[in-house]
Amino acid sequence: MIKIDKADKVFSQYIRLRDRKCVRCKSPVKIKNKLPVSHHASHYFGRGKENTRFDPENVDCLCFGCHRIWGSDDREAYREFKINQLGEKRFNDLVLRSNFLVKKDRKLSYLIAKKLFDNLTKE
Repeated sequence: MIKIDKADKVFSQYIRLRDRKCVRCKSPVKIKNKLPVSHHASHYFGRGKENTRFDPENVDCLCFGCHRIWGSDDREAYREFKINQLGEKRFNDLVLRSNFLVKKDRKLSYLIAKKLFDNLTKE
């Protein structure tokens, strides 16, 4: 079972507000009290890869159905999307970053996620 902490929660809110819609099917994120209440923050490289867990280039907003499709049934389509989204060089850099080991520092991760969220919401 995946443990969701406050860094995960704020980062997920940031991703869903940043994208505002599912990047696959374009369904809009529902907002209530200025916070997203629908959709998921989908990690291209899974949450187990701590170095890219809070990397905005690794995470996209997907609705539940599209998350199931790209998360398991059609990973190749997600890969093609990421290459088109980032370009070949940035995608390769993301692959490289995903394979570096880093120590978990959830206090720092929370501060970074909160700053991203705050910068997005003050605009």
